[in-house]
Amino acid sequence: MAAATSNGLSGRAIMAGVGALVGIAMWFLFEVAGEVVSNPQAFVILASFVAGGAAVLLAMAGPLSLGRAAFGAMLLAAPSALALGWASSGFEELETFIRNGLALVAWGVILFVGTPFLIVALRKDGDWRSYPELFDCSWRIVVRYAAAWLFVGLFWGILLLSNALLEIVDITVIDDLIDIEPMPHILTGAMLGLAIRVVHEMRDYLSPFMLLRLLRLLVPVVLVVVGIFVAALPFRPFDGLFGQLSPAATLLVVALGAVSLVSVAVDKDEDHAVKLGFMRLATEGLALLLPIIAGLAAYAVWLRAAQYGWTPERIAAALASGMVTLYGLLYAVSVLWRGAWMQHVRVVNLAMALLVLLLGFAWLTPLINAERISTRNQVARYLDGKVSAAELAVWEMQHSWGRAGVAGIAELKALEGEDHADLQRAIELSETSEYRHVFERRTTDTGRDARIERLAGLLTVLPEGREITPQMLAELPNHRLEDWLMACDREPEPGCVVVLGDFSTRAPQTGGIAFLPGRSDRYDAVALRFVQGQVMLGSYLRDAETGMALRLTREDVARVLEGGYRIAPSSRKSLWIGDMEINPDN
Repeated sequence: MAAATSNGLSGRAIMAGVGALVGIAMWFLFEVAGEVVSNPQAFVILASFVAGGAAVLLAMAGPLSLGRAAFGAMLLAAPSALALGWASSGFEELETFIRNGLALVAWGVILFVGTPFLIVALRKDGDWRSYPELFDCSWRIVVRYAAAWLFVGLFWGILLLSNALLEIVDITVIDDLIDIEPMPHILTGAMLGLAIRVVHEMRDYLSPFMLLRLLRLLVPVVLVVVGIFVAALPFRPFDGLFGQLSPAATLLVVALGAVSLVSVAVDKDEDHAVKLGFMRLATEGLALLLPIIAGLAAYAVWLRAAQYGWTPERIAAALASGMVTLYGLLYAVSVLWRGAWMQHVRVVNLAMALLVLLLGFAWLTPLINAERISTRNQVARYLDGKVSAAELAVWEMQHSWGRAGVAGIAELKALEGEDHADLQRAIELSETSEYRHVFERRTTDTGRDARIERLAGLLTVLPEGREITPQMLAELPNHRLEDWLMACDREPEPGCVVVLGDFSTRAPQTGGIAFLPGRSDRYDAVALRFVQGQVMLGSYLRDAETGMALRLTREDVARVLEGGYRIAPSSRKSLWIGDMEINPDN
């Protein structure tokens, strides 16, 4: 007993140490590596290898010895990281690649699906095709990680509460510890590793058994809902079924949920599968209805693609709907085949998991280059006259689809003539609109650019040499644009005045204060922020003493125009007009 206890404590200490090392690696990755590794593609490979390897290592440690777990983690993390780096080569900027997101999803799917296969394969006498072992391993990983992260959350809650308690008596040891830069990562990793080890030790008590039994109870519920939906289809006009809001996402989620519930009911073998005749019938019924739901999801995706063209998101949805349709057809065939139909479903699940793994890698390679496929489709649709410039995914090609999208824009930009005037205007607007909603607003509101030009001409910007261009005002909401125009038209002298300056030690030259003519011969003061060169409005400023809205006279603003102001600190930098202090952060 003492030896067992000693081994348990030793194993926990080792896993806590491994978790701490993982925490240090995560700190290095997020805080240091970005400055050391300048090449975006190299950074993606490094980051995905470290993060993916850490996640797989912690999942494998326990079911496997630490050495085998490290070997397995490298075996899966290395090729997936290289594939993700390959996918990132299609993007000029790392931020655009990350914002695109679909490649990261494919990478996560590879790790999630591949980990159970490796655990089973690396066991002594393990057979990676053993469905019972794969099923059990997959659900144990889910339970182990869920319980471990819950413990980490509780640990931080108790730690922060303890810190608050000790600070009452002026003891700041916990706060000082947390302030050491890598320490939060080290503590999180250590607690995660420790928790994963303890959960593995208690696997006979904390198993997926209860979760799986609870999920089975949902099979009849989902069957009734899906049955009602299918029964109502003949009484609903088919054209109206796919109205303005595409139901593809809803149908896909329901279909994936049905696949999961059927798999849970079938379990890992006949001994653990559902036994009650009612539950077996409910499982069979859900499996037989699955092709209808999955087929409708696939049709909804095809309908959107036929109407608006392909995009990476629609390609991903098409692949997902194709997969659940294949699931549905194979499940239905298994049930209709009778005999050992549950065993057939298990074989289907094993084959489909491998197919998902292959598709994940294919998405990250030129085999499925969604951005290139989408760009070619969009350009071809425009050249064939199937879509107008307003319906073309111009902004997406310019900002979201990487090098392939930029190449498509270059091809479209080369088109000349009056027939392509709307297209050229859309391309020009996309080049100067960093955000999609701004682009949409500018393309639908044809008079907006003229109003922005007019407002920029009405602003008097100080100090001399500084300016606010129309491009810098592109983010202004329409109602603010109208308010500013109305205010600047209200009082021609001294008009609208903006003072730009370094009001923050953290972000030099990114602040400003606008003085706008209000009612009753008074001026309002508005704080301005600049985010990536775009003017963002802050709040209307208030008097520090009275708390009321800060109001200036025409003479105060005229004094500013004459240079009678200074930017100087009090507790922080403020704008001083004589003895009047105005701080944009109040």
